[in-house]
Amino acid sequence: MERRTFTFIALSLAILLGAQALQAWLFPQPKQDLRPPAEVAAATTPASRPEGRDAATGDPADETPTPLPAVGSAAGPAASRTRFTLGSLDPAGPARMLVTLTSRGASVERIELADEQFHDQDDRGGYLGHLAGEATPQGCRVGVVGPGTPADRAGLKPGDVITAVDAAPVADARSLREILASRRPGENVTLAVLRGESRATLDVALERRPLEAVRPEIRGLPVADPDGDPHDPLSFRLAIESRDGRSRRSQEGELPGQDMADVDWQAETTADGAVRFTRTLADGLVVAKEYRLAPTGAAENRLELTVEFRTAGEGARTTQVAYALDGPTGLPTEGWWYAQRVARDWGSLAVRDVAMRFAGEPTALVSGLKIADGSLAHPAAAVQPGKPLSFAGVDALYFAAALIPAASGPDVPPVAEVRSIAVGEPPPAARRRLVDVTPRLVSRTFDVAPGAPVRHQYEIFAGPKKPELLRRFGAGDARMDDLVYFGWFGWVARPLIALLHGLHALIGNYGIAIILLTVLVRGAMFPLSRRQAISSQKMQALQPEMKVIAEKFKNEPEKRHRATQDLWRKHNVNPVGGCLPVFIQIPIFMGLYRALATDVELRQAPLFSSAIRWCSNLAAPDMLLDWSKYLPAFLTAPEGYLGPYLNLFPIATIALMLWQQKLFMPPAMDEQQRMQQQMMNFMMWFMALAFFKVPCGLCLYFIASSLWGVAERLLWLPKSPSASTAAGPAGTRTVDAAFAPVEKGAQGNGAAELARQKREARKKQR
Repeated sequence: MERRTFTFIALSLAILLGAQALQAWLFPQPKQDLRPPAEVAAATTPASRPEGRDAATGDPADETPTPLPAVGSAAGPAASRTRFTLGSLDPAGPARMLVTLTSRGASVERIELADEQFHDQDDRGGYLGHLAGEATPQGCRVGVVGPGTPADRAGLKPGDVITAVDAAPVADARSLREILASRRPGENVTLAVLRGESRATLDVALERRPLEAVRPEIRGLPVADPDGDPHDPLSFRLAIESRDGRSRRSQEGELPGQDMADVDWQAETTADGAVRFTRTLADGLVVAKEYRLAPTGAAENRLELTVEFRTAGEGARTTQVAYALDGPTGLPTEGWWYAQRVARDWGSLAVRDVAMRFAGEPTALVSGLKIADGSLAHPAAAVQPGKPLSFAGVDALYFAAALIPAASGPDVPPVAEVRSIAVGEPPPAARRRLVDVTPRLVSRTFDVAPGAPVRHQYEIFAGPKKPELLRRFGAGDARMDDLVYFGWFGWVARPLIALLHGLHALIGNYGIAIILLTVLVRGAMFPLSRRQAISSQKMQALQPEMKVIAEKFKNEPEKRHRATQDLWRKHNVNPVGGCLPVFIQIPIFMGLYRALATDVELRQAPLFSSAIRWCSNLAAPDMLLDWSKYLPAFLTAPEGYLGPYLNLFPIATIALMLWQQKLFMPPAMDEQQRMQQQMMNFMMWFMALAFFKVPCGLCLYFIASSLWGVAERLLWLPKSPSASTAAGPAGTRTVDAAFAPVEKGAQGNGAAELARQKREARKKQR
């Protein structure tokens, strides 16, 4: 029977692998270029997507099937490219983030989180800071230096030219990145710098790359150099939706003379530290965007944005304007190949989805998968009277970013609808979950009269999904905290999270906290598991009598059922009681799984130390070994069955379960039971495949629980009597007699009962 079962499984796997190989040979798929955008740009033409073209299609953004009428005089000339920073990477700073602004579209280029808890999960190289490098004959010219970065602490300034790093020559931004990628956080490097006509050397202590809550990217991959690499549109771009009755025909194009998204705006810093971008459009319409940090008392992860419209010049007239303001783009995609997000409506979610909330309603998530394939029944959500928009943004696994319109005062934006759109070039079909999405806030039409500027106020949130932090954002009762969603088992996940946080506060390690949580849970369940074990042992001892009843009443099911019930009642056996511990553990298992997959505090919590890659993130697989070079891609690709890493914890979990099953499964009474037990053993390995990419923290719970179960059975529970002694012949103990001391407490614990039975067995042998 074992040989037949093993042969069946081996043949099934061989057929599956052969079919996959044959399909790949007969029907080869077009090869997708999944290299980083920097490598693609270097290997192809310098201008993969010319300026002024549609980010999604590559078509000219200004061209539409039917030319629009001219709108008077042309827009003002574009300015030169400039960058500014707000905030700092100093963890003690009030903003807790570093914002890099670019004059291209007056957009936010990236937002880096300053908290020491949040680092890039995939990049393990040395971090100097985002420098916006530009190639020169001498080396790499620094475009911007963010406060609080290693470059800033070393004294690097914008305009400096880095010529070498530790005597390795630097030719451009790409070569600088390659050198730093070979270094590790904590290493000290020496920069050779050309500053004007003088030369200097700067010693820099590299750090670990901080997490970017907003970043430039293309096809789900981060972009290191937005000036050199093709990339998706940046965050918080502004466009004229309509003007004086003329609307743009393409959602990615612009009205002639109203171009703003892909040109450089005039920029300046104000006296109070804000950054103001200005763009003059046709017929004297002046548009301004002003970014500033929130006041110190409420500055954490908060940025303020003011959009202003005014008319200027001789003959200025009142004009009717409606605009579209895009939300954040490029949120983190970490964990996309193993994490599963839970939707409120049974739908499938992408790595990033559009989130919006209106007053009096819960947060609605619009799946990025539906946005990508155009299957949304309602791609736009209208703002209803009495239900203003509280926020609209993008929800990722552990982080979120959102636009929050002002809810009161004279600068309340007249938002008419929120559109859910895909941003930029779509990822390959196999990685459709990586689609970049954003909300687009479209205003109602309003008048801009000469001498009466119109201002609209927004807040920008970008940061971790901590409930206590999210409660500070939003309008009225419609706050952002319900972005933290645990699914149906939230009533279990929340207490488990609180308990884990409390244990971590005492111990300082979430791995040990999970083990202690397992001990607390299994200890609380010990009375139930003890009764279940005793009931299971009684059922095993009664198998011969149950078999006799089955043979006696083979053709009389009612009498067979009645006799079986009488036998169970006589010996105080409840077969259903053995399932109770299992039913109790299912919500605990699901709650812990949702906690590990949702709570940002458990993200990157190491089992041992974050200095080593293995088990450096309890919310992810343990990633012992990268085996993608040795096995077929359909198994080890990130979107494959197993993933790119060999994970040890799922294998250890299933091995322990099999050992536990072998120790305590009763011997088969017939061929049917034997076959069932063999199938259970093989199904365990299929479970290992199904759970191969679950968080290693969850596997740690199963390992600790299995070890507890083995110790519980061996040390604290009675040994089951054999069927021959339990059936009740003369001179032997019955089932009730065998278990009576355990049930009534006449003997001490299970260990004492086990010792007594061993002594009786030795006496019988003598």
